[in-house]
Amino acid sequence: MDTVLDNLLFLLGQRMPRLQSSSAKPDAKLTLETASLWRQYGCGLLLSELDEDGFRDGLEQAATLYQGLLRRRSACSEFDQYYLARSKGEPLFDAITVGAWERARDLAAAMTPTWMPRMEAEEDFHYFGGLISLLLQRKDLDAGLAAFERCLQGGQSFRFDTLKALATEDEQAFDAGLQGMISEQAAWMERQQRSGVFDPYLHKTSAFVFVEGAALVLLARSRALKTQASYRLIPAPALEAAGR
Repeated sequence: MDTVLDNLLFLLGQRMPRLQSSSAKPDAKLTLETASLWRQYGCGLLLSELDEDGFRDGLEQAATLYQGLLRRRSACSEFDQYYLARSKGEPLFDAITVGAWERARDLAAAMTPTWMPRMEAEEDFHYFGGLISLLLQRKDLDAGLAAFERCLQGGQSFRFDTLKALATEDEQAFDAGLQGMISEQAAWMERQQRSGVFDPYLHKTSAFVFVEGAALVLLARSRALKTQASYRLIPAPALEAAGR
């Protein structure tokens, strides 16, 4: 793991100066890639050293980069639009997981409000929309859930189940939905590893810390739902980082 962490720091050292240059145009692709590296670094520290501070700092760095991108989105080129689609906003999970609620609400308010059909799945768009409505306490949550359900056309979505459970504050449904999401995440990881085509840094770090799931648990707790102390792929220290 030490080699993985050293390599991640090297990659971050290459990318961060380009993103921090005041004269450079915003680069959405590079920003999301670098945010992912910060997430991987933080997760690697948590897994190898139980370093909750390092985990929190890595996720905060990821969320901060994304916040800066959204604030400068008007200067982005047309080639960046794919990466500005709402469902590409994984750093929203980072902000929630570390308890940066003000930043999470700022991200939610700034994320792309319209569906981009050729750039994201409609169900992913509505999923993020539901999370945004919860964070901003908007009145369009029920309409968003209805649109989410319609686009599924009767299909199964544990994301939908979990989001609906959060909206209705149903503890049992939340646990069932989250467990389904965790199982899907684990199955995806296993398929990637069997294929031999996978990101070696991700699969040694953030693949074992389901940050999206952690964010959902923190959202549930913020709505006074009872949750477990830890889950498969969501270790207890990842859920405790928000309170440090």
